[in-house]
Amino acid sequence: MQVSLVNQDFSLESIVPFFQPIMDLSNNTVWRYECLARLVNFNQPAFVPSEFLFLVERRHSVARLTETIFNRSANYFRNINVAWSVNVSLEDMLDPEISQFLRAQLHNYPNPQRISIEITVKNALENLDVFNEFASVCKGLNIGITLDHFELSTCDIGQVLALPVDAIKVSGTVMQGIEKNAGLYQSLVSLFQQASMNNIVLIAEHIEQLEVLEAMKNLGFRYAQGFYLSQPKSNLE
Repeated sequence: MQVSLVNQDFSLESIVPFFQPIMDLSNNTVWRYECLARLVNFNQPAFVPSEFLFLVERRHSVARLTETIFNRSANYFRNINVAWSVNVSLEDMLDPEISQFLRAQLHNYPNPQRISIEITVKNALENLDVFNEFASVCKGLNIGITLDHFELSTCDIGQVLALPVDAIKVSGTVMQGIEKNAGLYQSLVSLFQQASMNNIVLIAEHIEQLEVLEAMKNLGFRYAQGFYLSQPKSNLE
């Protein structure tokens, strides 16, 4: 779908959360849902952020987008005892209004421990002071931190595991060549060992084929997410 198909005059009211499950492979149940922003226009397929985010940024409305998705997700799950997460950007972490917004939203919210904020490894490592300050806010609100887009080939395991996080998403692309790369395999073993010692959950993401899913299960992953397991959906049915 071409970006040009997005109406320049779209409203943030048209952006809604779609829910993609993270599965518990030990019993084939949903562990939590990631709430993903989608732009819904009448009689058109939902647009993904890469197709409309440039319009949000042009309007300087990134914070409003984050607030919209968080608020709608929070309302959706308020009376449903299911864990869920939303994504925040570097711009969100730098914006003091987002921290104030989270405090206001979670005042009297039931079981905020169900909520997790997802932040890319790149944004966390390249802006450590900003990340640590934002993580402190989240911890104070009893919500978790998940690191997204972790790549074994490009990330320092020790540096990442030293961060104040609860979970790390490991890309399914780790399977590419792992059988012929002893160093990569040992890095993965080390990641599991250190994550366990730090009480950090590992999640296999970008699972798009059965072969990759089975391989990740054999490597020890209990949690997984990807199109093979489920596409993002507008409801939990």
